[in-house]
Amino acid sequence: MIAEVSLSPETPVVVHIAGKRYAIGDKEEFFYRRLALQQARQRLQAAATTCRGGHGRARKLALLESFEKKEHHCVHHKLHLYSRRLIDLCLQHHAATILLVGQEEKEAAAREDRFLLRNWSYYALKEKIAYKAKRVGITVLSE
Repeated sequence: MIAEVSLSPETPVVVHIAGKRYAIGDKEEFFYRRLALQQARQRLQAAATTCRGGHGRARKLALLESFEKKEHHCVHHKLHLYSRRLIDLCLQHHAATILLVGQEEKEAAAREDRFLLRNWSYYALKEKIAYKAKRVGITVLSE
């Protein structure tokens, strides 16, 4: 059995398997948290200029660096969740192959849109799907 998977920013993972359509995640869930962390980081960056001096640059920017890590961890946590749900669906329906459908057009469109290029972690999601599928013996093909 083949699971046809479409990755997009509107609905991160859409799976067509056994005549049924499953949507994993949504745009608001993914982008809302990421954009909120980016805005908080920007506020901290602006506030760091008026922060009291002394004791070096590292102390002044320590909180700013922690927000970079928070965004990274939040995004990768969501991507792990989405890829895990996809693999679980494939195992539940005994799918031996995951076929990524229509990804070249979406990649080309994402390259032109700076917002998507900055905020949509497309490649990381593909990597997580590939390594989790390999662990359970599912092949991943791209169309």
